[in-house]
Amino acid sequence: MRAAQGTGFVAGNEYRGRGQAFRALDPATGDTTGPEFTTCEPDEVAEAAKLAWTAFETNRERPERWQAPLLREIASRLGDAREAVLATARAETGISSARLEGELARTRNQLLGFADVVEREAFGEPVHDEADPEATPPRPDLRRVLIPIGPVAVFGASNFPLAFSVAGGDTAAALAAGCPVLVKAHPSHPGTSELVGACVAEAVAACGLHPGTFALLQGAGNETGSALVTAPEVRAVGFTGSFGGGRALTALAAERPRPIPVFAEMGSLNPMFVTAAVARERLDSVVQGFVTSMTFGAGQLCTKPGVVLTTEGREFATRAAALLDEVEPGILLNQATKDAFEAGTRISGVEVLTKPCTETGEGLRAAPVLVLATLADLRREPALLEEHFGPFAVVVDLDSEDDFAEAASLLPGSLTATVHSEPEDHERLGPLVFELVELAGRIVHNGYPTGVSVSGAQTHGGPFPASSDSAHTSVGWTAIRRFQRPVTFQDVPETLLPPVLRTALLFKEEQ
Repeated sequence: MRAAQGTGFVAGNEYRGRGQAFRALDPATGDTTGPEFTTCEPDEVAEAAKLAWTAFETNRERPERWQAPLLREIASRLGDAREAVLATARAETGISSARLEGELARTRNQLLGFADVVEREAFGEPVHDEADPEATPPRPDLRRVLIPIGPVAVFGASNFPLAFSVAGGDTAAALAAGCPVLVKAHPSHPGTSELVGACVAEAVAACGLHPGTFALLQGAGNETGSALVTAPEVRAVGFTGSFGGGRALTALAAERPRPIPVFAEMGSLNPMFVTAAVARERLDSVVQGFVTSMTFGAGQLCTKPGVVLTTEGREFATRAAALLDEVEPGILLNQATKDAFEAGTRISGVEVLTKPCTETGEGLRAAPVLVLATLADLRREPALLEEHFGPFAVVVDLDSEDDFAEAASLLPGSLTATVHSEPEDHERLGPLVFELVELAGRIVHNGYPTGVSVSGAQTHGGPFPASSDSAHTSVGWTAIRRFQRPVTFQDVPETLLPPVLRTALLFKEEQ
């Protein structure tokens, strides 16, 4: 069983950068854990990016579809490395073993799902409009297909060391599209990243692909990531993390001589609206569901319900606070998260309903915090409209359900928006749902937003600041579109067309 050695991977080989040394921290104890890693310098990043471009040119000349075998090989090797990966991730993140087990299964299934997409030839979305000389004006033969955009930079997320990291959704989608991937490992879990990176690098070699198809770059600080985003060979960026981090990468990408898209999934409030009818019929059940969702993973999920809006706000908040006071302080992922949580949850002018917790135990831990606010508070205090990563939420006590639409109009873009209602409410909720469609990428009814199924119909994205580009999802099979671009072939002979466009009958685009 391989243990972390303190390396990344470049050109298929273990690689140690020349820059600053760093180690992971076990957030459960506050002690360092695992081997020492070193940061890749900008010139080292540049060399990896050049290799990725060579791999891109080499791989796209292959006559066979190489993506599906690679994705399946990665999934298989992750299964073989399961024990070491889970143990290392547990030590570096403090995430429970049960959750990490589920996350590893999700990661492997995601890889296999994208392999299925490739094998069905669904990812290129070919369109053929036959020539029509009788049309006005005459129409030539047109064939459209999506092609890979080129090398993709992927930034591992702190809160999902497997599903949104080295072999996570961004990497799986980019490889499925036919794009080489350069991963910037998150410094909070470098050992986990190394072990998963080894699985990917070994799979690339086993499939006979160019070694530049994958690279794992370790690094503390921002220098490695900045060099990656500005490397001229990189054609797109996938990022899951903080609002500040996403904005910084987006700005860097926009300032390039040749700007590139950054698909950043950033902060999200994920509002939850609860009608008075629900409060009368099943308030305890909804409160319990909210508390479970809010505190799952110590509130460090981008889909955490961060604000509840209801005319029964005080009663809802009182019952929720009583449950939250019984919840053990949760382990935060790193010192930066703990510092931001402590600073961001001190909001003036609102009532804190949870009891103060001065003894949180060893390591990086935080007790849940719930505050009660009014619609007027939302108007005056910007901090109430920001995501606070960790076990924190706001309950807004509204005077009337007529205030739902106005409250929704104050909220920033979100990944999700939830409505808890009874059948008697539905006729009146049309205007609210209309507002929420403008606000969020996923509308949840009588449920909770923290679970995100990987499927073709999924949308994990939303209007700014939830995402930098609300036209795409970062979860589900259509996430592949982020790393493709359309090309149309006009009157091009069949022998010069990509294989997917050479079939005698492609479906016709509806006119």
